[in-house]
Amino acid sequence: MTGRNDALKKDDEDRECTLNDVTEVRSNGNSDEDEYVKLLQNTFDRSYFPSDFDEWTVSEKYSWINKNLSKFYPNVPESLLEFIPASFCHGDCGRSPVEKPEWLDMDKYRRGQKFVQDYFGGITIAMVLALLPAFSFESNLNPIILHDRAHTPFLGFKRYLSTMRRMMNWFAGEPWVKGTLAFKDMEVVRKMHVRMRAKLSQFDDHKIDDASKFANPWCPDRELLLKDFAEGCPFERIGQRPYKMFVDLPFKRKYINNADMAMIQCCFIGFVLIYPQDFGAHDVTDEDMEAFCHIWRCYGYYLGMEEKYNFCRGSLKEIKQRLQDFYQYWTIPNLKEVTPEWEHMTRCVIEPFNYFPFMYMSYRSAILLITDVFGINMPRLHASLSYLDWISYKLWKFVLRHVLKLSGVRSLFNKVLLSLLNQMANCSSEKEAQLHMRSKKTTPDFSVTL
Repeated sequence: MTGRNDALKKDDEDRECTLNDVTEVRSNGNSDEDEYVKLLQNTFDRSYFPSDFDEWTVSEKYSWINKNLSKFYPNVPESLLEFIPASFCHGDCGRSPVEKPEWLDMDKYRRGQKFVQDYFGGITIAMVLALLPAFSFESNLNPIILHDRAHTPFLGFKRYLSTMRRMMNWFAGEPWVKGTLAFKDMEVVRKMHVRMRAKLSQFDDHKIDDASKFANPWCPDRELLLKDFAEGCPFERIGQRPYKMFVDLPFKRKYINNADMAMIQCCFIGFVLIYPQDFGAHDVTDEDMEAFCHIWRCYGYYLGMEEKYNFCRGSLKEIKQRLQDFYQYWTIPNLKEVTPEWEHMTRCVIEPFNYFPFMYMSYRSAILLITDVFGINMPRLHASLSYLDWISYKLWKFVLRHVLKLSGVRSLFNKVLLSLLNQMANCSSEKEAQLHMRSKKTTPDFSVTL
């Protein structure tokens, strides 16, 4: 990926972040444990707990509960239970941005970089599409809305292009080495998380929820999608999604917590890891996949995640099981409840595809590419496809599943996509003005205030 990053524009405002800005730590880690313990004690019958439970210390209670979570949540798979306490754990443990983990394997890291380079095009498409199911979690969606930089197609174009540029710098470098682009971009993202956590901590949860609603959301297909999702998504068991019970808490929610961070990691690795052939990653080995997980384990580490909640830790088999359970038990059921804001914001992810030459993807075709791999039947959506939607869907499916099997074509696709990213990142002010006008034809400019 040599030279791929130099041509991409830098955001001067974000570049002003300093190393000290990202070393925010929890003021009182034990308060997290106390809130978590109180929640479970107030939620479940006294018979669930040992008779002398009230005499224990908070740490003892916390440890016992975590060892016995399956007792409280029998319909949550073992692989996901750990993300229940993670929801109450601050998303940045204050780790030094230059501290190397003991488990860092440079050979595996470089193999992961090579894997991304070889399958760059398919990985990029997969990561963009994976944002749609990721946004079905309000804890992921609301901070994006309230950041006020992705709620129109034009803003989405700028935000997601910037995000992709930063990731390209991570993929090409070593984010623990001071002075490198990878280090600076890791620092910028960590700082953005710090700012958003600080912002959201100042407001009442209900005010945050209200501010995350749009007066005129762009959601022409929501009713149709809800009907297909209601029929196509499997039956849900009681307590299967414990985070739905955490909506009206008696204490302040923790935004961008360790569970949220893990979900975003899942977003960036999931489709490629579980459905590689559906996203252009053909003829990959388990060693390639392990290396891909290793680099994302590193990125989670350098964003401040606690290691025990890092989605990419463990063996490849364990990570895949975690992913499959995450999609089956949590993500797919979420789709039955998608909000108008979900469709609006996910349209602002997909519509910018159409700002790139030769990259047309309709919103409906994007939904079908996702529901196909999830095994969700979408008869109403299929029936509603325009001729252009149908072409977009069939073409992308054919390219990703068949054309990219050819290594020469895959290499060309990577180069074309990289060239387009460079081109659009460095487009003229006149071109940006044209894109802005195009955006306003679908969604007028507006501000999200809190």
